Amino acid sequence: MNRKLLMIFVLMLTLTLKIAAQDRIISGKVTSSEDGAALAGVSISVKGTSKGTTSAADGSYKISVPNNATLTFGFVGFIKQDITVGTKTIINVALVNDITDIEEVVVVGYGTTKKQNLTASQANISGKALEGKAGGSTFDNLLQGKAAGLQITSVNGRPSGQNFIRIRGEGSLTAGSQPLVVIDGVPVANSEAQGGINVLNTINPNEIEDVQVLKDASSAAIYGSRGANGVILVTTKQGKKGLPKITYSFQAGYSEKTPDNFKMMTFEEKLRYEKDLGYTNGYFLDDVNTMTDAEYQAEVTRLSAGKTDWFKTLLQKGQLRTHRLGISGANDAFSYNIALQTSKVGGLVNGSNSDLNTGRINLEYRASKWLKTGSNLQFASIQSNEQRDRYNVQNPFYAIYAYNPYEPEFNDDGTYNLTVNGFSISEAIVNNTEKQTVVNGLGSFFIALTPIKDLDIRSQIGLTYTDYYREYYIKPNSILDQYVGDPAARGSKTDNGSQGFNYVFTNTATYSKSFDDTHNFKVLGGIEFTRDRLKTYTLSSKGFPSDKVSTQDNSSTPTGASTGKSDWALYSLFGRINYDFNQKYFLDLSARRDGSSRFGLNNRYGLFGAVSAGWHLDKESFIEDLTFINSLKLRASYGLTGNDRIGNYTSLGLYRYNSYGLTSATFPSQVENPDLTWEKLAATDIGIDFSVLNNRLYGTIDWYNKNNSSLLYDRPLSSTTGFQSRTENVGAVQNRGVEFTLGYKIRDTKDLKWDVNVNYSINNNKVTALTEDGIIRPGGLSKLQIGQPIDVYFMTRYAGVNSATGAQQFYNINGEIVENYSPSDAVILEGKSRLATRFGNFHTDISYKGISLGADLYYSGGNYIFNSMWNDLTSDGEYIYNNQAADALNYWKKAGDTGVLPVPTGISYTTDRYLQKGDFIRLRNVTLGYTIPTGITKKAKIQSVRIYAQAQNWWYHAFEAKGDPEIGFGQAESTGGQTQGLFRGYSYPVARQLTFGIDLTF
Repeated sequence: MNRKLLMIFVLMLTLTLKIAAQDRIISGKVTSSEDGAALAGVSISVKGTSKGTTSAADGSYKISVPNNATLTFGFVGFIKQDITVGTKTIINVALVNDITDIEEVVVVGYGTTKKQNLTASQANISGKALEGKAGGSTFDNLLQGKAAGLQITSVNGRPSGQNFIRIRGEGSLTAGSQPLVVIDGVPVANSEAQGGINVLNTINPNEIEDVQVLKDASSAAIYGSRGANGVILVTTKQGKKGLPKITYSFQAGYSEKTPDNFKMMTFEEKLRYEKDLGYTNGYFLDDVNTMTDAEYQAEVTRLSAGKTDWFKTLLQKGQLRTHRLGISGANDAFSYNIALQTSKVGGLVNGSNSDLNTGRINLEYRASKWLKTGSNLQFASIQSNEQRDRYNVQNPFYAIYAYNPYEPEFNDDGTYNLTVNGFSISEAIVNNTEKQTVVNGLGSFFIALTPIKDLDIRSQIGLTYTDYYREYYIKPNSILDQYVGDPAARGSKTDNGSQGFNYVFTNTATYSKSFDDTHNFKVLGGIEFTRDRLKTYTLSSKGFPSDKVSTQDNSSTPTGASTGKSDWALYSLFGRINYDFNQKYFLDLSARRDGSSRFGLNNRYGLFGAVSAGWHLDKESFIEDLTFINSLKLRASYGLTGNDRIGNYTSLGLYRYNSYGLTSATFPSQVENPDLTWEKLAATDIGIDFSVLNNRLYGTIDWYNKNNSSLLYDRPLSSTTGFQSRTENVGAVQNRGVEFTLGYKIRDTKDLKWDVNVNYSINNNKVTALTEDGIIRPGGLSKLQIGQPIDVYFMTRYAGVNSATGAQQFYNINGEIVENYSPSDAVILEGKSRLATRFGNFHTDISYKGISLGADLYYSGGNYIFNSMWNDLTSDGEYIYNNQAADALNYWKKAGDTGVLPVPTGISYTTDRYLQKGDFIRLRNVTLGYTIPTGITKKAKIQSVRIYAQAQNWWYHAFEAKGDPEIGFGQAESTGGQTQGLFRGYSYPVARQLTFGIDLTF
């Protein structure tokens, strides 16, 4: 019996030990910690063994493991994770992006390369930094502060308006300084002009994968005659491997005018100011100079019935609503990303708004290992109601300052009050309507072949279509019609527009070869042809029977009709050679030959090129022992690029047709210039990229020198020629500066992450050559002067107030103080220009578990602004019939007064008294968000839910300038008003926004 019991015990013990030694099945799902998306193809292995598996398309996996095993999860571009199994049977893992992964691939001109192989100055802006930003902001506006050397300034605050984009300063006088923008390999229109076509403001920021800013000539030379202003490469999102992902986003909020940093006169202050200066406004029944105090007070009481706050009357909070729906996914053969967005943005005044609708379809199909094809398509439409941008009360943003607080909006009989300006903007908003519609289509189709190992051949055609339509209707018998219309044919209408079509056919071949894993070559060759066609039209008429009809066929009298056609073409050959020795020493060469129809017969072709080199010091033996250095690379480049942004026929001798009596006549309208050629840029860049302290501290420092020559400008001609000017290559400009970017990971734990990033740029601009020095610029406020920055101010200098008499004082041309103003005393104001010399951005992101907070603080300075608005609002009595700033009350009243304005004489002068420093700090963006734990959302079959609140442009501080100092257009419809930052007028102001949103992923 005892023997049997012993045998049973031994058998049970053996069985128990065998069961204990058996493997267990562990299952789970692998996702990205960034967006919760499933990750397919993740390597999952049992540490210390050869056992392993990979995750499926939906991120799921199963693996058999022994007790006390440790699982290792690894995936390209993500930080490897080790997890001890313990007693768990289900292990879900969220992998974290490895932002310092040296294998990261970045987009370059006509190709890609590893980030560590870059020898050029190129900044990357992740699409993640643009997602979920304020729906009323255009894509290019969201780039502000995201990269050193990249300066973005809103043209004005119009909904869906354009932006000035500058990369390392301004190097052209008339040919345009906007960079070339390439979207998925297709160059697109990037106009900064009012009513110009700009495809960037139709892009949905949520559909951007990344943005590459090519800043030096080495990176941009591959684009030849269009690369002098830099290049921005935009790559849109493709579907990622895994199950279909459906996303929905909604934003709601409002925008309002940014507050001024000064106050206007109140009802009481304005009337007292007028009385003190002996001015009787048109609302008084008698002369204020003969009234008794009681009579005056009675009049003030009577006028108080019409007291109006024009800011509250004319301005509004523009409502904002944005909906976005997308679906994306991919498998081994096919990827797709489809997105739709609709956005409604209300303006700051009634009759100003924008409706944007966009759609995108990105498809890619891999038919075999050697054949891939795909397409990227975008469709967009923008419909907007516009306001005039004039320097008078036809502009509501002029009227809010000009109208007096004692002037009512309506008369007692309910009609519109014309005010002392003789015009009611409230009526004009209703009866002088302007509408614009832009329809845009952008597409690219490609086929890529790999016929043999290491050889990639790609052929792509890019298509861009734009349709612009504007209608401006002055309704019959409106106030403006009574001023400018025909009494015998009331009402007038103008329709104008354009249709543009551009195609670019690009063919490239890339061959890569490595010898002994030490000598690595990559050779690119390409051919490209671009053709652009534009049709324009204008129709106008007068005499409309009613304000209810506005089509041209309902008018009684046509007043004008014209059409136009223009086209241009560009033929290009280009190539690039990349070489590196053992991933330590790098040498890149690029060249491009362009032939353009725009230039003279003697200079129709141009050759551009660049050379750059890099050295990974961290791979040298004398650096390897410095363990705190993770990466250290030196770069240097030199290159030649061009700028072809001129009219299509500027080099040609042109003739026009007109009538002479009852017959047709022909006359010359433009002098030919067969030697006209593109503007040229020779640029040098030296930079260093580094990462230290386990990649927690990283940054980039660059020094650059850009010399633009053969600048295009209209040179005056002798009157004996019969022409006023001819476009010639007349001058040169230099931009030289330093820029740096510095980032630091303050904390990087599972629950708490805190990053800060700072970039700062210094740029010094000066004109280095002109055929004729001292050229007066449009607007008459500035000059082109050798040795000075572009648009150095040229005006008479203000010398303050004579404390004994209160009279204005000025410096004459000899520097002597005088009291007689003379325009002939105007001098060059050394170094004072509209161009900013320094700008930068501070950014921080902090997240704790599901809570996140991000902020951007932007700075710009070194520029000057002629504040024409402040001239009007402290006009020394000249514009006493309009409201004035409260500062105007502080004028000289008695001998000995100091720190005051001059005694009001009814005359103000254009002097540097109104020239103000443009330095400012702006809280560009603050975003507070919360991601609901996935354990909760998955119960509702939702992959992720994020809610957030966001403030855009909510606060600013101007160090000296009065009003918002961020100036694009001074006044779009005034001479010189479209020159960036030259003067402050009354253009559509920048808005601040408050929005709330939710992002859902299924």
